[in-house]
Amino acid sequence: MKQLFAFLSMTITAAAFYYIDPLFVLLLPIHLFEIASHYINKLIIIFVIMLLPMPLIPVEMLTLYVLVATLSFALYTIIRTYTSRMLIYRKDIENMHYDIQRLTRNLNENNEYIRQSEYTYKLEERNRLSQEIHDKIGHSMTGALIQMEASKRLMATDREKSAELLQNAIDISKDGIESIRLVLKNIKPPTEQLGINRLKLFVDEFSAKHSLKTLFTFGGNVDIISPMQWKIIMENTKEALTNTLKYSNATMISLDIRVLNTIIRVEVADNGRGASKIVKGLGIQGMEERTAAVNGTIIVDGSKGFSVTTLLPYQLS
Repeated sequence: MKQLFAFLSMTITAAAFYYIDPLFVLLLPIHLFEIASHYINKLIIIFVIMLLPMPLIPVEMLTLYVLVATLSFALYTIIRTYTSRMLIYRKDIENMHYDIQRLTRNLNENNEYIRQSEYTYKLEERNRLSQEIHDKIGHSMTGALIQMEASKRLMATDREKSAELLQNAIDISKDGIESIRLVLKNIKPPTEQLGINRLKLFVDEFSAKHSLKTLFTFGGNVDIISPMQWKIIMENTKEALTNTLKYSNATMISLDIRVLNTIIRVEVADNGRGASKIVKGLGIQGMEERTAAVNGTIIVDGSKGFSVTTLLPYQLS
């Protein structure tokens, strides 16, 4: 009843305006669409409703009315469709914002858990070291001190026994010093492990962050690589990976470290588009300057993908 009443009211109004100006009748399709769209979802039915007043339209305006009705229907249909899409997109954006907030909370909780785990690990490591020092080094030093005090008391009356006790104290002290060395060795990892592990951790983080497949290989006696050389390798690798990410459109990056007879060879290569002509920007110039500081060389090749090779000389001791 509401739809029929609205339709009749609109038709009567249009007829009244027709006597004022016939062009007012052309506003009728727009109003019919607005009214019908509130109650009806099927577009074809709405279009039929827009054409219902045709028997009341003068013949000379009938073609113009159909044209206006068709254009109005098309225009409003497009607007309605894109409005619905906008609402859907807005809902998706709200859901994504919610997911981001949830992931941020989870990340903060994970970071807090990591900090607590690191703190707990440090406490456990301190307790372990304290117990190890007490059990091994503390007992050795206490035993050596007892032997030396006994040797001091017997020094005037029994020099032979005093010398024996003193030698025992020396042996115990040597064992204690060796225990200290072993404890310190276990605490501090070798330099080459620090370099390899730090570089591998960086490459893995880079791969996960940028969704790039990475291959990390090494060979030879990496023990001879000095901390200064590891620093140059790390910085050159970071610069090469950054350039690959910016310019090459690669899907895979390989990092290979080889200790050869007289040089350390580090190659960072990708399967990207490469470059027929190498333009040395600030990044490559910085790599060359760092490498030249230790009498090394940088080789850049863009024929098959893009590769940066660092050559560092070393001397066998």
